[in-house]
Amino acid sequence: MSNFRQFLTSESGAITVDWVVLTAAVAGMALAATAMVEGGLENLASDLEAQLRTQQVSDAFVQFNSSHFDALYDAGIVTEENAETYFGLANEMTNAEILTALEDGILDYNDGNLTDAEIAQLVALASVAYQRNIIDDSYGLVATY
Repeated sequence: MSNFRQFLTSESGAITVDWVVLTAAVAGMALAATAMVEGGLENLASDLEAQLRTQQVSDAFVQFNSSHFDALYDAGIVTEENAETYFGLANEMTNAEILTALEDGILDYNDGNLTDAEIAQLVALASVAYQRNIIDDSYGLVATY
């Protein structure tokens, strides 16, 4: 700040000319650098956009796994056909919806407020979430209810 104040109060012409030349050089270099980088960045952004638009995200790897419902079969809570229906409904949900439903379902399960059908839905949600890698199996959600 003191250099700027000194520049403004200076009555010497040589200092003013020096500062003008230095400022013009810095501004010119900034413009030149911007011009050189701008074209490359536009090309990169265009290529990235084209790649992202052509990519198809598939969740075909998420398949009904009957063994995830074994405990429910053994308890007589659900049939394999019903389990597959619950799984299909869960697989149509977004990841955010699945996580919210799992959180609410686990809280209700811990409070003892779930029906057998809701337990089956919770296991289906856990099965889909596990296969999509949005939860891990450290909680044992898929193996048991």
